[in-house]
Amino acid sequence: MSTASTYYGSEADQLAKAQRDLDTHITSGATGRCLLCKMPGPCQSRENAVETWSRAIYRLPRRRPGITRPESIGARLLGGGTPLLPRVS
Repeated sequence: MSTASTYYGSEADQLAKAQRDLDTHITSGATGRCLLCKMPGPCQSRENAVETWSRAIYRLPRRRPGITRPESIGARLLGGGTPLLPRVS
């Protein structure tokens, strides 16, 4: 089964809506559900936003570290905050 996407408005409008959806339809690390619509995540709104961004050539969505609230399941930074990758001299 294939699905068709219809876009209205400018690319900037589409990407702005997709960014809003990425920022609000967040899959919780604790429950595995979307924090906004409570569907098992990632929900359809988030998937649609990811698809919109995947079509944007040479652009990436903004990221907001910690937005999934990993502390709600007891996640913590290990190793005293050391970088995951070694520094290149």
